[in-house]
Amino acid sequence: MRDLRLPFLWFLLLLLLPACSVMPTPQPALEGFPTETLHQVRQQSTELERLQSLNAVTPAQQQQIQQLRSDLQQFARNVISSASSMAQKDDWHGAAQLLQGALRWLPDSQLLTNAQQQLEAQRQLREERVRMELAIHRGEQLLKDAEGYRKLQQLQGPGLMNWVEVKNYYRKRSESAQALQQHSQRALARGDYALAQRALKITLELYGDELQHDTERREKIQRDLAIASRRLSQSKTQSANTISEASADKVAEAPYTVVQQALDAGDLTSARQHLDQLRQQSPQEPQLPHLEAQFQAQLNSRIETALKRGNDLYSQGKIERALAVWREASTLAPENVELLANIARAEKVLENLRALSVPASATP
Repeated sequence: MRDLRLPFLWFLLLLLLPACSVMPTPQPALEGFPTETLHQVRQQSTELERLQSLNAVTPAQQQQIQQLRSDLQQFARNVISSASSMAQKDDWHGAAQLLQGALRWLPDSQLLTNAQQQLEAQRQLREERVRMELAIHRGEQLLKDAEGYRKLQQLQGPGLMNWVEVKNYYRKRSESAQALQQHSQRALARGDYALAQRALKITLELYGDELQHDTERREKIQRDLAIASRRLSQSKTQSANTISEASADKVAEAPYTVVQQALDAGDLTSARQHLDQLRQQSPQEPQLPHLEAQFQAQLNSRIETALKRGNDLYSQGKIERALAVWREASTLAPENVELLANIARAEKVLENLRALSVPASATP
């Protein structure tokens, strides 16, 4: 008798597939950003698309378009700032996830796309440097081991096992030298002359007597080492000249321009310092009220974002990360009551948790 169960299962599957295909894909959460903020971003993005699709817009609608663009760009800058802070703490994966998640909410944001590309380039560069530093460390360790193998050879004599051990050691030295030479080539190409110089010096030592019979390789390493040393010397000279020129330019530059540059870069600490100087030196500067308004708007936005992000992390049980966010924000607004209260609350919770984790002393 034919088994009818299989066709019946296929029939059920066909019924379910259309229903599954029309189910809405939920938008991902964004760590550190409240859900209501993300929904507001989506609404603003949708409204901006609607207004931009109109054949003709009124002056009021044009002003609304500009405001929506400004709000969405500020959101993107806040995300980029958070991702940058995470990358500075070596949380590269978290930073990449944050930017990728933000792009799902704002897929057309050129700011976020550029930031994602820059982050990946920085991550690759960081990875290459870390791998090169590890290779340098291995090479240095092999050079330190040379004296130990020499003593071992003296103690054991020319036995077979001793010969194999020493042969294996010199094989590792040669492989390490080759790897360092390749790393140094890439370091020279990207302008990392200090690391290249260090690697090439170790490479020469690792090859040792091998280079007596390999003139081409020896000359190549020596040329690269000379290039790295020369570029380092030039870089130091140029750096000293640049600092002098920058100092002279800053003196001649209009004070309000320096403030505006700091605000455009999002460097509120520097902007505040230059604003204070501008108030003291030129209290009648026409640009001063406009600059102060810009600074206050950016500061309010930064503090609001930090408070929301910290609260979100705190509600997830990530107390230490929330505390770090609030403390960082408090450097910009040391008198903000809400920040101070949140910091005190988080510190108290962590103190209690540490107290609970300490085992009670045994009673005699």
